[in-house]
Amino acid sequence: MTPQIESESARETTKEDDMGFYPQLKGYDPEQVDVLKLEFDKYTEDFYHATSYRVNPDTKTMEFTYPSNSGSDSPPTKPLTDQVAELKTRQDSTEAAMLALMDTTTTT
Repeated sequence: MTPQIESESARETTKEDDMGFYPQLKGYDPEQVDVLKLEFDKYTEDFYHATSYRVNPDTKTMEFTYPSNSGSDSPPTKPLTDQVAELKTRQDSTEAAMLALMDTTTTT
């Protein structure tokens, strides 16, 4: 996981750049290392609130573990940012369907 930097001199790096720069990656075969690139500021809140995070190797997506009210961590899950966006989309669809249904029942 490489840090997020916003600067005039910051540039997007390649996998080869990262393999040569980060000591943790030296010695690994680049063909066996995969890269997940996130948009700038993507999941900032999730990284801040999560107790841990990982890349799911099967889905190649981020998963976060968040603290729960029970005192133990929740199992790894998709980012809350994505969950909220999906719920908003579903809510918008439900509201549109309800409005269409109400419009149909009031005009008949």
